[in-house]
Amino acid sequence: MQLNPLVSCRELLSDPFSWWSATYQGVKPEDLPWFSPTPDSDLLTALDRFAPRPGSALDLGSGPGIHAIALAKRGWKVTAVDISPGAINMASRFADQTHVKIDFRRANVLTFEPEPGSFDLVHDRGFLHTLDPSEWPVWVNVVATALKHGGLVIAKEFTYNPNRHYGPRGFTKSELRRVLDDRFRIESLEDSTFRGPRFAPPAFLLIARRQSN
Repeated sequence: MQLNPLVSCRELLSDPFSWWSATYQGVKPEDLPWFSPTPDSDLLTALDRFAPRPGSALDLGSGPGIHAIALAKRGWKVTAVDISPGAINMASRFADQTHVKIDFRRANVLTFEPEPGSFDLVHDRGFLHTLDPSEWPVWVNVVATALKHGGLVIAKEFTYNPNRHYGPRGFTKSELRRVLDDRFRIESLEDSTFRGPRFAPPAFLLIARRQSN
């Protein structure tokens, strides 16, 4: 499968369900440019540093489910949300093969309504950076609603690069910092990379904690 990233991003913003459904339709995992069979080491390191004890986790835009599975293997009770039926099916197969139990939900993250204060962790690897800036506050509200006070959000997103000709626009560091509001305290905002089979674009790793109202 060959994706045309520039066209695809425009289509994604206008009709995310159709775009993501088509992206996962009949595709092999290895054909997805963001797929890796192993979880991102940044997530595992962040868990060791900031959330060593497992609890309840929400994985936003779960895709093939590799990170939801990694969390479940560490003892987390995981809910994984994705808009694409194909992504849910792929992730469910991987979960069955690795003998972990995950609550998969087929839903648009931006209209997903988590039970308030029901999660200790929200994980987002590359979903936020697909959104239009007008949708960033909606994402923040979903995350803030989902998290318990003191809960953690771990988000890894593309950095802004005007010379990159594929994928979403990404964020400057100041933009990513401003996405969050006063319901959060930023614990860490570091340079990183997306480690994929075809390319390794620069990224930011954002880790923040939900404050009490």
